[in-house]
Amino acid sequence: MSNLIQNLIILSVCWLIAISGGIYTTYFHQPEEMDRLEKAEQVARMKQAELSSLMAEMSDSESMASSVVTRWDARYKIVPATLGSEDIVSFLNEHTRTGFRPFDIVFENHDEGTEYNKFEFSIEGRGDFNALYRLVWAIENDRQLFRIKDLELTHFDLITDDPTTEEKRLDVMVSFVFTLEAFYGGTAGLSASDNLNALPGDAQFSQVDFEDGLLPVPEHVLPARNAIMNPFHPLILESIPPNTYNRVDIEEAELLSIIGTDAVLLWNEQEYILGIGDAVYLGQIISVDPRNGLVTARLNKGGIMDQVELSMDLGELYKQARGSVELSPTRNN
Repeated sequence: MSNLIQNLIILSVCWLIAISGGIYTTYFHQPEEMDRLEKAEQVARMKQAELSSLMAEMSDSESMASSVVTRWDARYKIVPATLGSEDIVSFLNEHTRTGFRPFDIVFENHDEGTEYNKFEFSIEGRGDFNALYRLVWAIENDRQLFRIKDLELTHFDLITDDPTTEEKRLDVMVSFVFTLEAFYGGTAGLSASDNLNALPGDAQFSQVDFEDGLLPVPEHVLPARNAIMNPFHPLILESIPPNTYNRVDIEEAELLSIIGTDAVLLWNEQEYILGIGDAVYLGQIISVDPRNGLVTARLNKGGIMDQVELSMDLGELYKQARGSVELSPTRNN
């Protein structure tokens, strides 16, 4: 066998080996490697997504923790170490001296736990809605940690004799019942600094030196101390309320004169001096016009708004000279 043939055989064998290796690598080894690499890339992407999710959750957790710490540092409620039932009764008596008839306090339960202790009282009575609103405001915003549960209200109309006018007077009252919980004792650090006894919004409350970085609650974030309206009071009354305080009835008064911004009125054979903002029967004075001799009052006639004007006859006061007007020549000296 010649060298040429031997070389061709060797080259053919090498070519077949190379072709076989390429075919194996292309159709068998590379797909498995590509599949392995794709799975590894997918796992890496999943781990990256999981890491991003964990980072986002950590950021949210930090934000929530910061918010909780901020609220905790801003606490102003006091949970005293000891508390007696007589202290709670004294608090309620202090805020129910007027506007209630009756006001009953019944002791219900005393519960002692590992986190806190509490008294429970059942409160029931009747009274003016505004007085009840002020009581609830005092309970909810007092430094002592109180809680009102299961508040139920029912309105009723109370007709009484007015001793000043000897007429019947309609009072819109509410019957109420609720449970009052008063907390004390409990976990260390639960209470804010207990050396503060002033109510939020009071002058002395904002002047106290706070410990542990505790700040007062701004009054503008608290609800109004007085009710804006009485939801149980009818918008339009069947009859106009009597003149309980014996105020000037502007519709029956006579305007005598206006002195500056004050009006002199004659009513029930007596003279009264009233200015802008002064109360009259069913309303108040809203305008005093000395130039035109007018006094205006806005009245609330049982839910119907009305505006009444009193005037003076200014014809005699401001008469002008009539007739021809001539200019006299200037005399020359």
